[in-house]
Amino acid sequence: MNLFEPRTFSTDWEIVVMDKLERAVTSEKLIGFASTLRSELNLPIQTDWNSLEFALGINTSFAQIWERTLRTTERAGQLLREYGLELCPGGAHPLEPMYNSAHIHVGTVLDETRAIHLENQLIGCLPAFAALAANSALAHGQIGEFKSYRVQQQAYGCTRPASLRDPRLGQRIWGLDANTKLYSAPTLEIRIPDGASSRRFLAELATFVAAYVHYEGTQIREEMPTEASYRDYLLNRWSAAKFGLQATFTQGERTIPAADMLDGMLDACQQELAQLGVTRGDLTVIEAMLKKRVCQADMTIELAERYRDPYCLASVYAKLGRHWELFEEYLQRAPVLEPLPAPDEAMIMAELLAQIGEGTQYYASREGMYFPPPMADAMVERLIAGGYIRREISERGGVMLHRNEVRVQEAQS
Repeated sequence: MNLFEPRTFSTDWEIVVMDKLERAVTSEKLIGFASTLRSELNLPIQTDWNSLEFALGINTSFAQIWERTLRTTERAGQLLREYGLELCPGGAHPLEPMYNSAHIHVGTVLDETRAIHLENQLIGCLPAFAALAANSALAHGQIGEFKSYRVQQQAYGCTRPASLRDPRLGQRIWGLDANTKLYSAPTLEIRIPDGASSRRFLAELATFVAAYVHYEGTQIREEMPTEASYRDYLLNRWSAAKFGLQATFTQGERTIPAADMLDGMLDACQQELAQLGVTRGDLTVIEAMLKKRVCQADMTIELAERYRDPYCLASVYAKLGRHWELFEEYLQRAPVLEPLPAPDEAMIMAELLAQIGEGTQYYASREGMYFPPPMADAMVERLIAGGYIRREISERGGVMLHRNEVRVQEAQS
């Protein structure tokens, strides 16, 4: 039995609008543009944090969402340029504080209990979607340490690691990587993808995500994930944010490159793709990305190496992207990238230690891999036992951690 009936999908594609000084235009100033576009295009376009949010309606095929994507972006670009404004699509602006996403709504969901089970079931594939859509390698003045700062930094609580729920005991919750929503459009929302820079990739991504979630919806398992599988999900989520399509994922005792995993997912949902009017061979941008292990963040990093000033970079990015094929052109000439190793224990401990400075609140130590308390606490105890950090109780700060820089440098040398 399939959870989704009828099989529909959409996206809420958030895009920053910039003025002539490469500053993000505020939401208040964008309301009139959203209203005009909503009226002209008959689509529920709205504003989000200093962005236009292109909600592309209820779709039943790739052809439908592709046509709406073209029509919406053409009219929006034309309208904004009349006022000296530009769309700047991506997962983040180089300096502005907001993050942007392309949330994928997969519908239609009427059974919340089974949908919550599917939320839990999807933790194995969510990092693959993050790796494919990684597109926020520049954010808040940070450059290239992660290919998705948005996923790693949780987008201000709007894209949070899955909190596994038992539907018999759970409450409605918002902001998870995969989230069931029965208000407005009743959908299972995949929140983990970054905002797209290519409209063709956006349409392909939305269709692929919907088809794969439809596929998983035909075989819902009610058992809760294990502690080991949840740990793998968090490791893989970090790897996807760090390395994009160069990530290698952990699955129990084996590892698999992210691109290979996505290749298998495309094969698995071919029947569901056909029901949305497309074959995997029609997803030409995604196919090329997987062959080269190249994501949109790789293009942004290359541009950042050429244009060092972040505002200049934002200007160039918006102007080059006007014709909407910048990423496809980059993809044609991009080199094939090799997969990078899955994180081992040394890398995991180094990531934890990187979160701790002089006087770090205890909970901040969990903002690397986002491990739950038993896993995270055991790692902290190892660092304390090794002399890398010390712990104290502060009257104001609670449990605080302090880095022993001398011991850290000794270990690194």
